[in-house]
Amino acid sequence: MEHSSDILLLTTKLKIPAPRKNYIVRHGLFEQLSQCRDMSIIFLSGGAGTGKTTLLSSFIHEKELKNVCWLSLDYSNTNVYSFWLYFTASVSALLQDEGSLLNLMRTNPDTKYLENLLITLINRLWGDEEYYMVLDDVHCIRDEALIRTFEFFIESMPSNFHFFMLSREDPPVYLGPMAVSGRLLFIDGKQMQLTEEEGIAFLKETMKLGGSDEELNQLNHFAEGWIGGLQLAAAAKAAGKYSGQLLRAGGGIASQYLTREIIDALTEKEQDFLIKTGYLSYFDADICNKLFQGFTKQEFDQMMERFMEKNLFLICLDEQNGIYRYHNILSEYLKQQFSCLPEEQKAEYCKITAGAFEEKGDFEEALQEYCEAGNYKEVLRVAKAMEGRIEAWNYLDKVPIEFLFQDTDLAAQCFIYNLGNLNMERCRVIYEKFKELYEDSDLLSIVDFAQIYFTNENGILPQYPALTDKQIDQIPYGPVVKAVLLIENAGALLEKMQYEEAENCIIKGIKIASGLNPFIDFFAYNQLGQVYEEMGRLNDSFSCYDKSKEVLKPINGLMGIETNYYFGLAGVYMRRMELEQAEDVLEQSRKLLEERHIHVDITDMTLAYHLAEMKFLRGDNDTAVSYVEGILSEYPNYSVLTLGRLLYELACIDRLSENLSDKFLKELEDAKKYNQQPLMKMLRARILFKLGSTAEALKETEDILISSRLKHNKLRLVEAGILKIYMLSHVQVKAAGQREINNLLVEAIHYAQEDRILMPFYLDRNTLLPILKELHQKLSGSQLMSAAETAFLGETIVICGGQTVKESKTEMLSAREYEVLSQLSLGITNREIAKKLCISQATVKTHVLSIFGKLGVSSRMLAVEKARKEGLI
Repeated sequence: MEHSSDILLLTTKLKIPAPRKNYIVRHGLFEQLSQCRDMSIIFLSGGAGTGKTTLLSSFIHEKELKNVCWLSLDYSNTNVYSFWLYFTASVSALLQDEGSLLNLMRTNPDTKYLENLLITLINRLWGDEEYYMVLDDVHCIRDEALIRTFEFFIESMPSNFHFFMLSREDPPVYLGPMAVSGRLLFIDGKQMQLTEEEGIAFLKETMKLGGSDEELNQLNHFAEGWIGGLQLAAAAKAAGKYSGQLLRAGGGIASQYLTREIIDALTEKEQDFLIKTGYLSYFDADICNKLFQGFTKQEFDQMMERFMEKNLFLICLDEQNGIYRYHNILSEYLKQQFSCLPEEQKAEYCKITAGAFEEKGDFEEALQEYCEAGNYKEVLRVAKAMEGRIEAWNYLDKVPIEFLFQDTDLAAQCFIYNLGNLNMERCRVIYEKFKELYEDSDLLSIVDFAQIYFTNENGILPQYPALTDKQIDQIPYGPVVKAVLLIENAGALLEKMQYEEAENCIIKGIKIASGLNPFIDFFAYNQLGQVYEEMGRLNDSFSCYDKSKEVLKPINGLMGIETNYYFGLAGVYMRRMELEQAEDVLEQSRKLLEERHIHVDITDMTLAYHLAEMKFLRGDNDTAVSYVEGILSEYPNYSVLTLGRLLYELACIDRLSENLSDKFLKELEDAKKYNQQPLMKMLRARILFKLGSTAEALKETEDILISSRLKHNKLRLVEAGILKIYMLSHVQVKAAGQREINNLLVEAIHYAQEDRILMPFYLDRNTLLPILKELHQKLSGSQLMSAAETAFLGETIVICGGQTVKESKTEMLSAREYEVLSQLSLGITNREIAKKLCISQATVKTHVLSIFGKLGVSSRMLAVEKARKEGLI
């Protein structure tokens, strides 16, 4: 992701403007600003040209303020990604960060909700050293998502970090708490006005403007203390064009004044230079050399010197490298003038400057200019050269569809970008074009997987076949798109229960796109987490979501990808019956959908699906049934097969209606993609058992057990074993059958224990609880189960609503304490326990002390001994 545009762009944004020579010391304001150490925020409010930047830069220089970083904002920084990218770059200089923070941010497009990364920043900033951050032109911040993340930072930032905010308008963020706590210093436009003495001093000493006292006093009077008006007046007088009509603060004659009193006074060459460079975010001698065909470095320097002498609104961003931009007033005026040029001429200038930016390695600025020129062929070329880097995707989305499909790989990237942003209409258009051009080709695979997001064909997930390695290798996609194809291909393999192949497919995708695009890593680890969840490898699934979360710090979703993370993580928590954590995650997803105004059927239904499942797991069956009925009513176009887990949970509480059962069986018979999946087969078996087809139901379940053992699918092995126990428990069985029930239960506990697969036990708790208790009593003190399995058995009894054999004990150990106790019995250290259970050593120590208290012992050895006597392990 690194190219030379990083340093150049950061230089232009992060330079502290040098104060004017012979600046006037504004003693009253300097005295107020000197309180900065005791303030969290110093807010300077005033219109354009009121001297906010000059005041602060001169104060920093005069007081020799240390540890100051500066960020000059403009409207290109109004999205979350751009703002926090440059913010991170700015504070990295304070922290002497080697680039790790910036690398996290650099790789993300229009992102939102960066709380995780901001927490990292806040923690890094905390300390004894005082840090100062200047945000110039804060009024550019209007995006609601950016405001929310900014307010989050302000609320949590350390006391040793201080903001100077410069704005033309009222604060875009809520600063009430700072004001109430006395940590907000507010300096408004009226306070910024120059006194008569300061105005005269500015004209004489800073602007070096000659003339009689009467004339200077008149200029000062008309300017009404507005330093921008004084600069305009000085520029007009220097041009010999002073008219007596000055630009007043808030007045509407700026454009006329600039034209008549300043621009008209310039030479034709100077005017041409201003208009042709005014639309650029920055420029230097190299760019102007291309734009003006042979404009030398010496000519450029002379032009800049003349502009400075004429007191034009020119800002030097980097004196050493000669990088400049115009003050906002002049820049906006010049952009208006540029817009009046003939279209062909504007396009030509944009093309030239785009090429100049490209030569500098500033590909993003080049893409912007090519887009402005409507030169989409060049947009595609530059985007292609960026090899799938995420910075190019926003510009690809501006390319009309007929141009976009000149490169199928880039069209696929654009599709992925819009899918991540949940822009379903654009996805649909790109999908239809892919279908029109490549319906009988493997190229369609890259978009085919996402049909469910923007089509409602029976509400069933698309039945796309898994591709072979050879097919994938022959598809002419670049590494990023090919990685996405591999990751999605893993989904098709997962549907066919080819778990190892699915895992390898994702790992291969991660490798081929390594370092190119963080979206790939996020997408891959999310998908891998789902593969591991399906296999019952819940610990591995959590590890994948941890990696997703790390990538989410700089991404935290294109517009909507964050929902995939939350939904996936909630599912794993539910499998482990860690319901508080699941509810927290679902609440985050609900807020995300609401605050981002995301209303896509598949995401809304997925949230409702998870909330219904939570009701089942909380034992609130009536509400759960109502939720399922609501989903069926709200989304009638979706197949009941998409609600497989909910239907299974209805069956477990004997609330699956005959109508739904019949509908499920009918749709399953016609759905080749679904009818061999373990969950669907288990639900079918459960329905058949209820209908009296016991032999067929038992055979279906036994097939799942055999297949799950062969494929090492712990989750389905546990579920199918419990299902068979349920069936055997509801028919007359002989002693051999009872032994089979016990064996199946022991096997289920064995495979469930390590990953804490508790949900299947809870769903059939009414059947299992007496069997579990009996098993616990029989196995107490025996060697048939490991200590960990015995502890897990006790925890399962608690989860299912019963107590362990210590029935009379009023204060039971918690589920986590049972886990810690079982590890204590192995004689391992707190550090080893912490590592094995993925908790901190301090937490282990807390649990150990709690166990001592509840068991009435004072040592690990006594705790284990007493626990064994009482049948707890």
